[in-house]
Amino acid sequence: MWLIYILVGLVGLIIGGIYVRRRLAGALRYVGVGERGIRIARWASLWLLYGFPVIIIVAIIVTLVFGRASFPRFEGFWPAWLLGVPFLWSVLVVVQSLPWLLASEIAFAVVRRRRSQALAEKVRAYAVLGVMSVFALYTPLRIAAERGDVRVRHHQVGTGTTKTPFRIAFLADIQQDVHTDADKAREVYAIANASTPDLILSGGDWINTGPDHIAETAQTAAMLKSRLGVFSVRGDHEHFAYLDRERSLREVEAALTANGITTVSDDVRWFQHEGKRIAIAFLNHNYIRRAPDEIVAAVLAKMTGADYRIAVTHQLDRKLAALLRDQVDLVLGAHTHGGQVNPVIGVTHVKLARLETTFIDGRYQLGNTTVIVTAGVGYSIIPLRYAAPGSIELIELRL
Repeated sequence: MWLIYILVGLVGLIIGGIYVRRRLAGALRYVGVGERGIRIARWASLWLLYGFPVIIIVAIIVTLVFGRASFPRFEGFWPAWLLGVPFLWSVLVVVQSLPWLLASEIAFAVVRRRRSQALAEKVRAYAVLGVMSVFALYTPLRIAAERGDVRVRHHQVGTGTTKTPFRIAFLADIQQDVHTDADKAREVYAIANASTPDLILSGGDWINTGPDHIAETAQTAAMLKSRLGVFSVRGDHEHFAYLDRERSLREVEAALTANGITTVSDDVRWFQHEGKRIAIAFLNHNYIRRAPDEIVAAVLAKMTGADYRIAVTHQLDRKLAALLRDQVDLVLGAHTHGGQVNPVIGVTHVKLARLETTFIDGRYQLGNTTVIVTAGVGYSIIPLRYAAPGSIELIELRL
């Protein structure tokens, strides 16, 4: 499905980009910019909007043709900040400006009909320059203001009468790399440890891409401590160290295991708290592998007799949510990054992750099942979050 979204997005970017470039050129011409300046603006916007995708596509083709072990990564300082970030900034300016530019076309038609052509041209030109200038400034300022923000959210779940709550620290999507480095990861893990959890659970995506950070990621994660240990499901990025996905998974899980992190796939682990039995199902559900319905049913059947049932998954899409509804008491999900990049459409930020799932960030109620989705910490593809701060979930479970 994500390939379809990418293709649709690229088509939309081409169409929208061409339209915005034409409108921008017309506005610049109206305010007196010469043809040379307009050509520079048109070529600059062409590079900003399409240069980075073309480079990525070429890099993928070269990798496949020459049989390299992993794809080239654009996570270093130069490729990220000189290619990826300007690309995202320009795309956001275009996407966020489009509704307003289309509205200005309506205003142009009305003014031209009721007043004059000259006034209509003036309204349209200044609307283009004004709208694009606002978003060109607001977008990076908002990103800079929120950069590194990680919310610590406390959840009280359950209505039982146990004297002390069962404490769970839930985190995911650290995606350790040069941007979310070991120091940042240690800050996050220190917060989790400070809550003195009985159990630490992870929604996966410990690394971002490539093999360079596997060992360091696992060694950093070793600082996570809880009374009952640290358990994780598989994320999709665990498969992205090499083109050989199984090799990626083996190396990541071996490193995590050597550092005290237990990865569980489509199975149940049992825990005790004040005489109550807690069953936790770890479902292998992500972009690379969707847990089949029969596997989900078999895993849920293993939880028979539990006083409290928890399901942990990397992705929580609509189909899996329907299978888990009223079958478990609590679902812990990840993957969305809270949208990671949530553009302004009209007058409000819209979470694009809604295309994939209704469970994007925070706490939800699904029948008798409570759902908590963490926004994670790290980044995917481009090291920016826009109106999507990270989060760690600290859960007090009353049994």
